[in-house]
Amino acid sequence: MRKLFVMVCLFFPLTGLAQNTTELFERAKQEGNLHTQIELLTQVIEKAPQHVEAYHYRADAYRALGDIHRAMLDYNRVVSLRPKDPFRYYARGLAYETLNEHGLALTDFSKAISLKSSYQPFYLARARAYRGLGKYSLSLADYQKYVGQWSNASVGILHEVIPVSLEAYRYDSAKEQLQALEKLGDDSASYYLWQGRVWQNENKPDEAISAFSKAINRNRKFTQAYQLRGNVFRELGDYSAALEDYTQVIVLSPDAYWFNRRGLVYEELNDFEKAEADYTRALELDPKWAVAYNNRGFARFHLKNYAGAQRDFETAIKLDPSVPTPYVNLAGLHWTWKKDRKAMYKNLEKAINRHFKNYESLFEETQKGWMFKDVNRTAEFRSILYK
Repeated sequence: MRKLFVMVCLFFPLTGLAQNTTELFERAKQEGNLHTQIELLTQVIEKAPQHVEAYHYRADAYRALGDIHRAMLDYNRVVSLRPKDPFRYYARGLAYETLNEHGLALTDFSKAISLKSSYQPFYLARARAYRGLGKYSLSLADYQKYVGQWSNASVGILHEVIPVSLEAYRYDSAKEQLQALEKLGDDSASYYLWQGRVWQNENKPDEAISAFSKAINRNRKFTQAYQLRGNVFRELGDYSAALEDYTQVIVLSPDAYWFNRRGLVYEELNDFEKAEADYTRALELDPKWAVAYNNRGFARFHLKNYAGAQRDFETAIKLDPSVPTPYVNLAGLHWTWKKDRKAMYKNLEKAINRHFKNYESLFEETQKGWMFKDVNRTAEFRSILYK
C-alpha cells in the first residue's frame, strides 16, 4: 500500500511538469516578440533539456535577431539530438549560408540529401552553396535536379541559374534557360546582358553589341553591360567606342582595373599622355599593382621619360618578379636609352628564364621590335633568344 502511495505522488508532479512545458512551448510558438519568445523557450529548455523543438525555435529566433553565434549553438544542439533528421541539417546549413560559410553549409545540405534525397529544396540550397564556393558545374547540376526541365523554372530561379551556366562555360544550357526566360515574358536588362554573353561566345560581335545596348537602354547604370560592350568594341578595333564605354564604367565605378583598361585603349590610340594619367590613377587606387607599374613604364617609355619608365619597370619586378614582360621592357629601355648591351641581355635572359616565349615580337616594329632597333638584326641577339 505504501509503494502505491509513493508511485502516485511521483506520477502527478511529472505529469504537471509535462503539461507546464507543453503550455510554455505553445505560448512561445505564438509569441510575436522575439526577445520574449526566447525567454519562454529558455524556460522550456530549463525544464526539459532534451526538448528539440524548443532549441530549434530558439535558434531561429536568435538568427532572426542577428545573434548568429547563439543560433549556431542551438542548431548544433538540435543536430546532436536528432542526427537522423534531414531537416535539422538543412536548417543549420541555411544558418551557415547567412555567415557565408558555404563549405560548412554544403556539408549540411549534402547530409540532408543523403537522409532524404526526394526533397527537392535540399538541392536548391546545395546549388547555392556550390555557387558560393565557385563550383559552378556542380551548382548547375543541383539546380537542374531542383527544377527538372528548365521550362519548369520560375523567373527568379532562371535569374539565379543563368549566371551559373555562364560561369561554368555551359553556353548551351544558358541558351535553353534564356529561351525559357523569354517565354515567361522577361524583358529585363539582365536578360539582354546574358544574351549578349552567349552571342559573344558564338563569335557574333554585332549581335552581342546589340544585346548589350538593349541592356543599357533598360538600365543606364548597368556597369557590367558597359564593360562587356567596351570589350567587344576593343576586340573589333573600335577604340573610340571602347573608350566611351570604359569611361562610363569609370564614372559609375572608379576602380583601378578600369583605369588600367582604359589606359590600354589610349595606348592603342597612341595617346600616351592620357594612358600615363590613367595608369597613375590606377596606382593611386591600388599602389601594389605590378601590372599598372609595367604599363605606366611602357607609356613613359613612349614619352621618352626614360628615368620614370625605368623606375616603373623595376617597381613592377620588385612587386612580382615572376612575370617576364617587365624584364623585356627593361631590356628594351636599356638599349634604346643607353645602348647598354650588357644590361639589355641580362634582362632578356631573366625574361627567358621566366618563360617568355613570344620571341618574334622582338623583331616586329609594330610590336616590341622598335625597342631593339638594329641590335635585333645581329646574330648575337638571336643567339641569346634561341640558345
